[in-house]
Amino acid sequence: MSSTRLSAIIITHNEAGTIERCLRSLSFADEKIVVDAKSTDATRSIAQRLGGQVLTRPWSGFGDQKNVGRDKASGDWLLFIDADEEVTPALADAMQKKVSSTTVDFLWLRIVTVFLGKPLWHLYGHNPRLFKKSAGKWTSDAVHEQVETLSGQRLRLNDRLSAVISEPLLHHSHETIQSYVNQMHRYTTLDAQQMAKANTHRSSRPVRPTIWLPYQLSCRQFVKMFLYKRGFLDGYAGFIWCVLSAYYEYEMAVKYRKLTVRA
Repeated sequence: MSSTRLSAIIITHNEAGTIERCLRSLSFADEKIVVDAKSTDATRSIAQRLGGQVLTRPWSGFGDQKNVGRDKASGDWLLFIDADEEVTPALADAMQKKVSSTTVDFLWLRIVTVFLGKPLWHLYGHNPRLFKKSAGKWTSDAVHEQVETLSGQRLRLNDRLSAVISEPLLHHSHETIQSYVNQMHRYTTLDAQQMAKANTHRSSRPVRPTIWLPYQLSCRQFVKMFLYKRGFLDGYAGFIWCVLSAYYEYEMAVKYRKLTVRA
């Protein structure tokens, strides 16, 4: 094994129910940094008990919190993981081997959502969660923050700076539909505000607040998730996830129109 150091960074707020599983899956990391937004539950004590270096500060947005962890970390490579995520043993092994041999700066992980207790193997996404400290940082977007180079260049999955690790990172998402809906209401508000500020969808497509926009975005999302990504192969949980993802786009667009169209 190379002597390359790897730091794992988790941002938290009241994650007592999930943080232990997350931290135990990070036993291979050289250091574990928890940036906590003043949790009122046992998150911090659990993290400290499991070897986490806890930094407590007020919430300042997803990207900002992650960048605080980035600055605190001493590792050459930084792994960013959410408290409700879990590194599988196969992924841990693959990451350790990759960081000691790769010539690229950013490694994209395959994130598999576990919804209603079922892994959605076909509805996965990729994200550059593992990268060199000397190469990248997070944008300060209120929601759906992105990784970029230190010069501000956004990354693409297959660009020359990147490589992909195929072993899955498990995202233990919502155990009930109501839990998803409750979070959705908060996130669609943030997304709509971001759209109104930039006049673009988070996919970077320009958007106009037409009366048809909620239907266009929701239908496009359902077709993408259910057909193109083959969500139908993930059974009942996959179908529900596709429906809820489409409704997310609908609600976001409705809120965006309210912010941009005068009554």
